[in-house]
This record gives sequence, structure tokens and C-alpha cells, in this order.
Amino acid sequence: MSEAIADELFGSDHAGSPVYALPDSSALARIAAQAGLDGDALTEITEVVRATLDLDDPTVAPFRWQSEATLMHRHQLLETPPSLPLLVILTLAAESMHADGDVAAHNYYSRLHRLLKVPANRRHRVEEEYRRHAYELWGSLNAWLEAWEGERGIPTAYSVGGHAFVGLPMSQAVVRQHDRSGLHEFFELEGLIPGLRLSPSDMEIAMEPYSTTTPSPFSSHLRQLWKAPGARDRIVGAACIELEAWNGSRHVAAGIDRRLPPTRLLAFLRTFPRKSIEFNLMFPYRSDGPDFARFDLMQGEVTVSTVAGPGSSTRMSSIATVNASSLTGEALTGVLGRDERRPFARRPKRVVPLRWDDLQGAYVEVESIALGEDSLVLVRANARLRVETHLGVHSRPGWRELPLLSGLPEGWLLYEHVQMISAPSKLTHFDLLPLTPRARTSLSLRGGFVLPGLLRKWSSLEPPEVVALAAGASSLTVRVHTGTRVDPAAAVVQVDQDGELAVVPLLEHRLGDGEYVVAMFVDGDNRPSSTAVLRLRSADSPQFRVEEADIRLVYSPEAGATWPLQAGAVEWERFVNGARPVQLTANCQQRREVMREFAPRERPRVTASQQRVRVGIPMADDSCLVTGMHRFILPPVMPGRPRTRTVEGECTTCGLLRRFATTAWNARRKDRDSTRSSLTVAIPPLLQSDEPDFQVAFDALNHIGHGSFATFERIAAQIEGSGLFADSFLRRQEVVGHIDVARNDWFQVAEWAVNSATLVPIGPRCWVLIGSRSRGMVNRLRELIGERGQVCESVDAELSQVEVTGVLPAHATLARIGVEVLDEPPSLSIAASLPKLSEVASKLKRIAVPAYRTAEVWDTRSASWCPADSIHPSGAYRFNTFRSLYVIRSAEDIKYGTVAIGNAQLVKHIANLWAADPLAGYHSRSGSVVVPLGADLPGLYGRTLSLCSGRAPREIEKHRMLCYPSVPRDVADAVFTRLIQ
Repeated sequence: MSEAIADELFGSDHAGSPVYALPDSSALARIAAQAGLDGDALTEITEVVRATLDLDDPTVAPFRWQSEATLMHRHQLLETPPSLPLLVILTLAAESMHADGDVAAHNYYSRLHRLLKVPANRRHRVEEEYRRHAYELWGSLNAWLEAWEGERGIPTAYSVGGHAFVGLPMSQAVVRQHDRSGLHEFFELEGLIPGLRLSPSDMEIAMEPYSTTTPSPFSSHLRQLWKAPGARDRIVGAACIELEAWNGSRHVAAGIDRRLPPTRLLAFLRTFPRKSIEFNLMFPYRSDGPDFARFDLMQGEVTVSTVAGPGSSTRMSSIATVNASSLTGEALTGVLGRDERRPFARRPKRVVPLRWDDLQGAYVEVESIALGEDSLVLVRANARLRVETHLGVHSRPGWRELPLLSGLPEGWLLYEHVQMISAPSKLTHFDLLPLTPRARTSLSLRGGFVLPGLLRKWSSLEPPEVVALAAGASSLTVRVHTGTRVDPAAAVVQVDQDGELAVVPLLEHRLGDGEYVVAMFVDGDNRPSSTAVLRLRSADSPQFRVEEADIRLVYSPEAGATWPLQAGAVEWERFVNGARPVQLTANCQQRREVMREFAPRERPRVTASQQRVRVGIPMADDSCLVTGMHRFILPPVMPGRPRTRTVEGECTTCGLLRRFATTAWNARRKDRDSTRSSLTVAIPPLLQSDEPDFQVAFDALNHIGHGSFATFERIAAQIEGSGLFADSFLRRQEVVGHIDVARNDWFQVAEWAVNSATLVPIGPRCWVLIGSRSRGMVNRLRELIGERGQVCESVDAELSQVEVTGVLPAHATLARIGVEVLDEPPSLSIAASLPKLSEVASKLKRIAVPAYRTAEVWDTRSASWCPADSIHPSGAYRFNTFRSLYVIRSAEDIKYGTVAIGNAQLVKHIANLWAADPLAGYHSRSGSVVVPLGADLPGLYGRTLSLCSGRAPREIEKHRMLCYPSVPRDVADAVFTRLIQ
């Protein structure tokens, strides 16, 4: 029975979505059929549950078997909880209350007794026993879903409101399936962003108008429940969970007057290779692949290529040819693709708040800034004084302007680390409305290193900061409880703060991996005013064990000529896995060419910059969107019309609506309101480090274990948001052997996997740790080394590094903590097995010459890309379409009209091979191999050099060079021999 319920209600099709233990009638029938039950489904399932409860024996506790089975389940959390059938019956009892519109807590047990046919003399005992075991029963469901990391759905069984035990089944029954579709419609109408973490008070304010009027995206059932205060808390809680898990999928309800879904501005704040910002657009439509957007202009139409974005979104594939000021300051309208049913529009604003979105890996434009959230704010320059005055009063200290930022359009300013902690109590200027939070109470988890996955979780090495705010409060208490419920006995952190604001940096409390509940208490109240679930993870609690063979990737000479560049599953006896060569031996008799001394290359020719196109309609110089001065038309005073306190005016330029007082008394009252203080507490400054923590990022990779490039990008984006950095960061992990990477024939990353931990010798009594690691492993290694040596952790060339010096304990001792030791350096063994570069070139995937917008040719002398007038000569080319495509053309390719697919690094070395001018050279003075910047040695050719030192190559931007340090001459010559053959 439990397996049937798990497959129906918590199957893989629910991955990443909130799940509930509430089956409808058809789901009940399918569960009964799969479990082999005949007759009425509800009756049969109830009888199965009743048989486990000992309801007729007064000498046995009713929930004894369920409790014992649940305790056993704690040791095997990936197995299906035995309590699932009981939880379904408990939920159906709560659903019968909601069906009647009666959600009073005392009515729950009467319905449960009736459903289970509990004898009258056992009812009191059943209620007592349920209250005794409720948290462990429902906790087993949450723990099971947590253990599956959201692959079976996101847990929702949390008690909301004042009724702790009854609140658990009621949390499952308050929102039905079709109600959740209505919530998604509401999110779209309200302009809420997928994945947004909204406080319950904010959500309630937003939902109120839709819950009391028609037409509404909410069902009549949900609107009826909204009238009951006890149910309202649960509806709001369910809506918050749905919004956080929502991926932007669209559900159009019949009869709703929909407005055009918003097209939002995206901002990527770059630090690599220098501080800059890049703007893009997020179209609210799903795309299956490359497409295009058609922008309407006064002189015609402009087409820009697009690609599918995360969730149900699309973005421009490249903004290299698009004018940034056009995106930020012009009216944008058009259609996505050829389908006229996908229109888009964006109207410019003078003040644009942008919040970090984990799903998009970028800052995303929002209608209104959220209380307590770290945001960017884009501002027209002539609104500087007004905005800075507002931030000085209502924002937490620590915000700052980013001056002289590359990529920022002229006439615009950008502020970072803006965290609003109060709102003005009077009507404010229109420019400041986006900087006015909706709610006055908030509990938010700010910052920290967010781990990718279906569940929202943070790295325990860099946990978030708790920001609690309750306007008008005299004191606040913030507690962090272990587990999934608010239990005073389980509080591990408690901070009491006088005033309206409390900030708790969790990093100071050194919390371990696990689940926590953060709760805010106002003015000594015993009931929390707001709660948030906090999940902390690290490499000490990996999603998948690295030792599992089904996720290991290897490079094998038996896989074909391109094997050093494309890892695959373990299918061969000879391979390279991380730093470990298996059944590969160095051939000492092999003839080697001497690598020549490196000589700097001539500077590339400077080419004129490409003209950027405008995609919008510019605003007039006197437009209120430029000047900030609106022109409101007020309705005329008509004889006989009754006087009202306010009238509504509409701006003739932008259509903004505002209400104006019609009497002097009303106007004076607003002035009186403006004298009230909005915050009465000393505000701690916002502390934010601009230095990325690569060790935390690498720990995150070890926690995930393996995944797609999209998963890798979500980790890399928290260091630097550009795709260029994500690619560079992946290649750095790959080149030293921390991860192996599977690529398809188009050299696109298909999968990556962290390798087993290996100590690689790099000198006398000196080793470097390559592959997986965790804090626990490093600490155990440090204990084993003891006084015989030392273990040092550092970051070199943006790569986390652990170096061991001294005397190692026995290999068998190290194996017990998951560390393997190599007796000899692996570089020569790998180098001897590498194929000739010419063989790799001959086996690349070949296709007919594709369509492209522009083409560039690799200039082998200057080691740079130059505009190509023709693709007839042999060499390396970069085609620019939806994205860059790197190819080579041999004389045979030119003859047959084909190109061979490669990647940016490989095609450069092949072109220089054909030109008899290899890019790699030796620097004898430093004992290093040097190549031009951007011409990294591809795949295992580069790993062979990096394993000599355990370090990634270092960039020397001033001289446009990339240096592989501490490479012995024989290893350099062995690799060089393969590069020139």
C-alpha cells in the first residue's frame, strides 16, 4: 500500500514541486488498484490502515506499530515510509472539514473517529496517542522527501497556525490540485517571479483582493476558506511554498481578464575578467531551443536571436550587438518567434529594483523591492538625490554606488547591497514606489551560498543571514531550532533584540549540516509570527557517494581518437580517472621532440568595434519617464456629483494612476502622517565581501557529486554570473583532475562528475589532494598526519587546493578515510598514451558548412581572432549565430564543403599545428609551460601538465599568457611531441 501511494502522490513527475498527502477520488482508485484492493477505494484503504492501529484492544497503544515502524524508518530514509497510508487517512479527515467549510480544530477528531470507526471508549486514547506521535509520523514523510533531495517532491507537512497537531493534516488538505493552478495564475497576474521567497504577511496582502472579489483566479472553494482565519494562515503558507517552487509554468484560467505577461530586465554583475554589468531580457515564454525575438521599431522590425532560459523563460542569446541603453531606457514591444500569440512588452522605469534569482543565475527586475532582501537598484542619474535620500532613511547601511562600471549605459546609476528594512508612512514620490516594500513584517534568509537542487538549501560553510523585522515592535526574538518544528527544547540559537530589527549572522554560530526552523517572536509572544525552513548541506552530507560506479566518468584510449577530450562511462580496462592512470605506463623509449623556448607573439590588430543595434523606441526628452515629472489629468467637477475624499488622476504620458485629496483636511492629515518615524532602532551595517570563496564553491561541487552543466553553472554563477566564467571555472576543475567531463560530438558538456580523492606526489615528501574532499575528510587526514607533517588548505589560480607535506601513514590507513595514494607522478604515463593532435583532428565530427551571421578566422601568428572575409583557406574559424561555434577546415573539408566541430581551445592548437607554429613553449627560467591567453591545452593534454604541480594554469593578463607552473622538462617534451604530430 505504501509503495502504491508513493508512486501515485510522490512519483518522479512531481520532482521539484510541492507535494501533498491528499489524493482525489481518481487517485484513490488508482492506489487501491495498484495495491490489489477490490471494492470502494476509500473503504478498502481505511480498513488497511485500521488494521495497523489496534483500535479494538484496550491493552495496546493505538499507534504502537506505526510508531515502531517509523522509528525503524529513520535508519533507511530512502525507503518508503510505512506511515504513508495512515497519513493519507489523516489528511482525508482534514479534507472533509474543508469540504464543509468548517475548520475548527475540535471538529477534526470527530471526523477522524468516524472515518476509522473508532469505538467510543477508545476515542480519547486515540487523540492522546496521535498528539504524542504526530510529529514523528509526519516528520518521517518530510525526512523521506528531504532524503530524495526533492526528486519525489518538496515537503509541505509543516504545522501553520496555533493548532500544532491538527495543523499538520490540515496543511495537506487546505489546497487542492486545481487550487494550485489558480495560485500560479495569481502569481502571473501579480507579477511575482518564479522562486521568490515571499513572507506570509506579504503574501496575505497580495492575495486579499483576489480572495474577496470576482472574477478571481482562485476557486470558489478557496475563496470560501479564506473567510475562516484558521484556514487563511494555511492558504497563505501553501501559496508561499508554491511560489518558491514555481518554475514559471503558465496556467490560464477561463474568464480571467489577463494582462500581458511582463518581460523583465536581467542583470549579470561581472567580476571576470573585470568589474562590469551586462543586461539582458527575460521573456515569459518557454522555448525548446534557439529562436528569435522580433522587436517593433518605428522604422520597421529588428530581429535578435534567443535561447531557452531556466524554467519557463527565454532570453537573448547574446547582447554583444544590442545597445544596453535601449534595453534599460526605451519602450520595448514585439513578438517572440513566428507565433503572434507570444507578444512581449516592457515599459522603461526611472528606478528599477533587481533581486538575485537562483534559478536564472542573475538579478531579475521586480515590481517592488522586498523587505530585507539584498538587491541591485538601477536609477536614472537625475533621480540620484531622491533615491539616495530614501536609501539613507529606509535602507540598511552598507549600500553603495558602483561608479565607472563597464557596461552601464550613460545617464544611469547602479547601487548594490540595497536592503530595505522600513517603508515610508506617507505617500511618496512615484520614483520611489518600487523601493517601497509592501509589508512591514518580514523574516528573510539573506545571502549565503545557495546549493543547486530541487530543494532550497545553503552551504553550511557559508550559511545565510537572518533578517527579522516587525514595524512597531518593542522587542524581537529569533530562534533557530533543529528539526522541522518550533520546539523550545531544540533551539540551538537564540538572539533577543530590543526594537524592530534583529540581524543574526548564522556563520558565527557554526551550524552543522541538517534541517532547521528559523522562527521570529514579537514582543515576547509564545507563538512565532513567522517561520522559515533552513536546510544546510556540505560535502560532509553528499547527495551521491563518489565511489558509486554509475556516476564515475573516465577517459579511455579505447574510446577513440578524441578520448582525451571526452570522458565516458567505465567500459574499458585502460583509462584515466582524475589523477589516476589505470593500466597506462610510461614508454621511456618513446622519441620526444624538445619543446622550444616560449616567445611572446605580436600584438593582434585592433579592429573597429561593432555597431550595436537599438531594439526599442526612445522616450521623448520631456517624457515623465525621463524627467520624473508626471502630467495628471483630473476629472472635472460636475454639478450634482457627490463629493469624495479623493479623486483619481492619470498621467497622460505613462498612464500612471494616483489618488489626490479633495479637501485641505485630508491633505493636512497626510502631512501629519509623514512626521511619524518609520523605524525606531539602531541599524547594523550590511557587511558584504566582494572576494569570492572558491573553497565554498568546490565544497558545493562535492556535495552535488555529479550533474549537468546547468547545475554547474548555478554554482559558478554565485562567484561570477557570466557563461564565460562558468566555462573557465569548469575547465580549471577538469584540468587538475578534480572532475571529469563528458562532452558530446559538438563538444557541449553533457555531464560532469567529481573524482575519488587521490594524493598525487609533486615533490619529495609533498603531495596534493586531487578529487573529492570534505571538511571531515581533511580534518581526519590532518589527525592521521599528526606531528609527522602538515596539511595546508589554500586557493591558487581560483582553485581550492590541499597540500600535504611530511611522512604519510600507511596507504591502508588512508584508504579507510577514502583517500588513495599514488606512488609515482602520473604525468608521464598519461602523456605517453595521448594521441597525436593530427589524429584527433581527423576524427572530429564533420558537418556541412552551417549558416552563420559573422565569421572570424584564427590568426596563428598573433594568436587572436580576426574578421574573416572568406572561409576558403584552411584553418580555425569561429561562426557567430545563436552562440559561437568553433570549427576547423582542412583542404579536404574545403573540397567537400564541410567543417569539423571542436571547442575554442582545440581548434586553435590544430590551426597552429597546420601552420607548423605550435602555441606551447617552455620557459626554462621558471620551469613552466606557457601558451597564449585563451589557448589552454585541451582536455588531458592540459591535465598532464597541471598534475606536475597540482595547480591550475595561471593567467598573466598583462602579457596575454597562460602559465602551467613546475613542469619537468621530460613531461613538457612528451606533451609537445603529441602537439606537433
